Amino acid sequence: MGELKGKMDTLLGLEKAPSQFNIFFHLLSTGKTMTVKEISEELALTPKATERAVAKLLEKDMVQRNPFKDGGYNVDAKGVVMMLLATTMELYRDRKKTA
Repeated sequence: MGELKGKMDTLLGLEKAPSQFNIFFHLLSTGKTMTVKEISEELALTPKATERAVAKLLEKDMVQRNPFKDGGYNVDAKGVVMMLLATTMELYRDRKKTA
């Protein structure tokens, strides 16, 4: 549960990094595996800015490199749902304790 909480904190922190935020949610919403070039074209970012943002997202374990598409990246939607579910359960428990 602690690992999921840490990921949720990382997800919430993406708001402070607009390029990372936009890339993460673009990959999540499209469900596609995309290259840096494809991401930069679709989001109107420079390739270098996209490359840096994707590298940071990889460091934070928020995107994954897809071994089946050279240079492709995607977001594990199931992992995001699990993160949200765990956080929701924790909030529910906390609220129940204070009620």
